[in-house]
Order: sequence, then structure tokens, then C-alpha cells
Amino acid sequence: MRCVLLSGSSHPGLAADVANALGTPLSRCTVERFPDGECDVDLHDRVRGAEVFVVQSLHAPVGEHLLELALIADACHRSGASSVTAVVPYLGYARQDRRDAGREPLGARVVADLLGASHLQRIICMDLHSRAVEGCFPLPVEHASAIPALTEYLKRHLPENAVVISPDLGAVKRAEMFARPLGLPVAVVHKQRLSGRDVKAQGVVGDVKGKHPVLVDDMISTGGTLAAAAQAVLDEGAEGPVTVVASHGLFVGPANERLSKVPLARVVVSDSVPKPAGLTFPLERVSCAPVLADVIRRLLTQA
Repeated sequence: MRCVLLSGSSHPGLAADVANALGTPLSRCTVERFPDGECDVDLHDRVRGAEVFVVQSLHAPVGEHLLELALIADACHRSGASSVTAVVPYLGYARQDRRDAGREPLGARVVADLLGASHLQRIICMDLHSRAVEGCFPLPVEHASAIPALTEYLKRHLPENAVVISPDLGAVKRAEMFARPLGLPVAVVHKQRLSGRDVKAQGVVGDVKGKHPVLVDDMISTGGTLAAAAQAVLDEGAEGPVTVVASHGLFVGPANERLSKVPLARVVVSDSVPKPAGLTFPLERVSCAPVLADVIRRLLTQA
């Protein structure tokens, strides 16, 4: 079956890297704007009878990138593609996977329903905030992970007396996934969320005294959780500077200011979203193109 790889406008650099990893050319697709702001999608290469994969990360502006993905999928469907798979390294609204007060929307389900109605046969996601989000989708979800690549990177840069830190109880399983291949212990920070931007660390469970802390999470958004966790473990006697690792580096709002105040050895993330400009802390990015290409390759083999 012929494979066609397309890119939306959200992260063309990553799409090009995935194409290189697959050893296939990136097909031409342009996304422009009409004077009234509507999307104008144009496929320049033939997709009839092909297995089409569309690389589109759903970071801000999430709504625009989501609609663009739906339009590209529709264009491929109407042009005779055998199937259309969305490759979504970062899935916006994935954190809205439950309702706390009962009067707010279930954002993850809304996005999943919109994608399910978009002539897609499958979606590839990477390191979802919660694996339960997969249950929101009416179509098959293939789950990729940047954790092995991030772990391999850490092996070359960590001192022996390191400890993996989960910044809250919800990230304990993820911390264990890092700790096992690294052969390191795990400690947990108790966190209280005060608002969408602010959190408060209330204590540390585990031995961190005299050890190099490695804070791990699925994403870094405003940096509030990780900055609070870093301060908590340093107050408990951990030895800085701190290493921070996450699959997705959004770095929005006050993230740069917050993380610049933390004594950091490095912040390591994948390139699931484009690198923001103007960051003043030591940021290192690990390519997620090989793992995405591997999932695509396996799906093509099964077809």
C-alpha cells in the first residue's frame, strides 16, 4: 500500500523529520487563509488509494489547528485516500479528562468527538496526559511514547546519586517508568492546586537528601507544578541543580520566569511542539520523529 505523509501548519519541522525517519518524501500540502480568515487547504500530490498520515500537533491555537486537521482529512477523503490517520504528537484539551464541579465541559471528549467526525480512520498520540483519554475516542488510538528516548538521553547526563521525583501523586507511574531503566529510586511531592496557574507543594515522601533531583512529568505548561516541586525537594536537602524532564514542553504564560528562578542543570523535552522563542533557561530537546515513524511503519506493515 502506498504511503503519503502530509503536514499541517502547526509543526512542519517535525513532519519533515518523520518523513526522513520513514525514508519517504513529505507530500505537498498548503494551508493558507482567505481574506475572511477561513482556511484554504490544497493538496498538491495524488492521494487516491494511499494510506495517508497527517502530522499535526494540537498546541495553541488549539481550535485553529484542530479545524485545519479536520479540513486536511476531509480533503484526503474526498480525493480518494484509502485511509487517513492523524499523527498528533501533542493533543490539546487532554487534561480536561474529567469534571470536578459538574458544571464544566469534558474537553477531551469534545475534541475526540470532533476528530471522530473528521473522516479519520485512526489517530496516533504521544504520551497522553491520561491513558483514560483514549476511551473518549470513537476511533482506534495508537499510543506512542517519548519516554524511552528521554531515558536514553538522561543515561548520558545524570550523576549516580540521582533520584526521580514525581511532582504529584498523578505522575507516580510515569516517574516509575523513568526510574526503572535508570535504576533509580522514586520520591513523590504532595501538591495542592490552587488555580489553573498556581500550585503549592505540601511535602515530600521519599529520601532526597544529598541526591540530585530529576523531576519528571508529562508536560510543562506554566511551570508552576515543577517550580513548586523543585523548591520542595531542595528544602528537604536535595542537591541542586535540578534536572527537569517532560514529554511536552509548552512553556506558556509565566513558565520562563518561573523556571529561570529554579537552579536548573537542564530541562529536557521532546520536540512534540515547536520551540518557543525567548527562553532563558537551559533547554535540551530530544527528537520524537523516530518513535512516530516506527508507529507509522508498524501500521503500514499490518495493512
